[in-house]
Parts: sequence; structure tokens; C-alpha cells
Amino acid sequence: MDVSLLLNVEGVKKTILHGGTGELPSFITGSRVTFHFRTMKCDDERTVIDDSKQVGQPMSIIIGNMFKLEVWETLLTSMRLGEVAEFWCDTIHTGVYPMLSRSLRQVAEGKDPTSWHVHTCGLANMFAYHTLGYEDLDELQKEPQPLVFLIELLQDFYSIGHLLPFLQDLELRPLPWSL
Repeated sequence: MDVSLLLNVEGVKKTILHGGTGELPSFITGSRVTFHFRTMKCDDERTVIDDSKQVGQPMSIIIGNMFKLEVWETLLTSMRLGEVAEFWCDTIHTGVYPMLSRSLRQVAEGKDPTSWHVHTCGLANMFAYHTLGYEDLDELQKEPQPLVFLIELLQDFYSIGHLLPFLQDLELRPLPWSL
């Protein structure tokens, strides 16, 4: 295992479990990234909180679209395609994870993650009802802690790495209206 610290990101440690292929993609705003993730506590049992493989569907986010858990964009853009890595993230990065997890679980259950809102933000609703609806997430919300994210980067769409061969090919072909 290769252990490295993500530079310029305080409170994050990366361990590469399986190296990916190719160069590090140059993600641009609007790149859609698809990945599997497993979220674990840092306890002796490494208690699993969420696992996209158990749900049976990978996660996708769009880079630069202000995802709820901002650190995930940083983690994903540090990975090669096919790479599997573990990221230890301190509480400064994981405080909103219980609310994100609640939304992900509701989507997986076929529910509307916004159905519990009473025309206020999610945080205000959580305080109004004093629960997220899942005991383990309520506990995590009350006592924030570092978490480990195991991430497998499956694919990216619209990254500059995928566009370059296409753009270079366009430059080599004469345009039909050019002389």
C-alpha cells in the first residue's frame, strides 16, 4: 500500500489500495464522475455506515456543482480511472456527512429526500425534528468524528483528458467550408 498525504488539504490522508490506469485526469467544471464508495467509522471494527455496492448503484457527482460534501470533489480529482483508495478525513470535512447519507439512503429506498422539509433548509428541519430518521446517523450528527471513505473511481465524462484526442482530431481535419 502506498500512503501519501494530499498536499494542500489539511485533515486528509490517502492510501492507494489499487493503482488506476493512465494519467491523472484533468477534471474541468461540469465533469461527471462515477464511483463506488464505502463510508466507515474509524473504530476498531471499521463500522460501515454506507456502501454503494450494497445498494447496487454507483454514485455520480458533477465537479464544480457545489456537492454537499465538498471534500469528495477533492478526493475524486486526486484519483486515476480504476484506482481504489482509502481516504481518512478529519471532522472538519465530515460534519455534513450524516445529512448527505440520509439523502442517499432515501434515494436508494425510492423516496424523495426532500419530502420531510417544511420550507426551511435541511439543517433547520433536522433541528425542528431532532432526528435524521436513522439512529446511526443521529449518533454521528451528535458526535462528529473522522471518517474513512473507500472510493473506486469508475469513470469520468467530459474531463479534459477524454476531450483532448477528439479536439486534436478536429484540428487535423479540414473543415468542409474552408478553402
